[in-house]
Amino acid sequence: MILGVPVYERHDLTKRMVDSLAATVQGDFTLILVDNASPEPYRRGDFDVPFRMRILRNQRNEGNWYPLRQVADLEPGHEVVALAHNDVVYYEYGWNRRVEEEFLQDRLLGLLGFAGSPEIDMRGERAVGTTWSNLRGVLGEPAERGGNRDAGLHPVVSIDGLFMAFRHGAISALTLDPDLPPAHYYDYIWSAEIIEAGWHLATLGVDIDHTGWSTATALADVLDGEWGRWCVEHGYPASNPMATIRQVGSSHWEMFRGRFFPCRI
Repeated sequence: MILGVPVYERHDLTKRMVDSLAATVQGDFTLILVDNASPEPYRRGDFDVPFRMRILRNQRNEGNWYPLRQVADLEPGHEVVALAHNDVVYYEYGWNRRVEEEFLQDRLLGLLGFAGSPEIDMRGERAVGTTWSNLRGVLGEPAERGGNRDAGLHPVVSIDGLFMAFRHGAISALTLDPDLPPAHYYDYIWSAEIIEAGWHLATLGVDIDHTGWSTATALADVLDGEWGRWCVEHGYPASNPMATIRQVGSSHWEMFRGRFFPCRI
């Protein structure tokens, strides 16, 4: 299994995540940090881990799609390619083995996550509803502000982007509209595309915590600069970059409406 984690600054947050991986992963495992142009570059020597680890550095913040492709192309021999936030803390020893076993048991499993929600309705449209997260939540902040926690698992048609493990062969089903912003709605779109391509989705209850919004909150001004540059490059107003990107992301989701086969929840 190979896990790619896009990072931008917040070295302290990332180190806590890496330390938790060092204490919990079991067997064959590779971690790749994708440093999206942090002012202070990440260095391999700053981490002491019992597994393979590499650091890739991009020249700008590339969002989520490009790091996933980078990681998948870097070591194509891995059957499971995962993408996770750098604010996820892992507590359960051997959780990666359980992820791998799920893919072995279901040969049509294309995407597995630690949290899911019924936010794509039976018409393939984005539904307004509660986000269900099977997360530990011991660090205080909920995984989704305004959402609810639930100890159980639920049938899902959308996997939360905090942790998304793909079968390598299913990644080819994913697309990226060149005009799609580097944030927002990628997890809805990817989940729907996986379903449309005939793959299964699943959630797995793993003992983790998602501190939630830690990176964005601490770096709001810096990220506004990154998103502002994207807005200018694409001809959108840059006075409130995040609001603009949410609007643009939502409009792109509307463009995807009707593309997907009905989803049985």
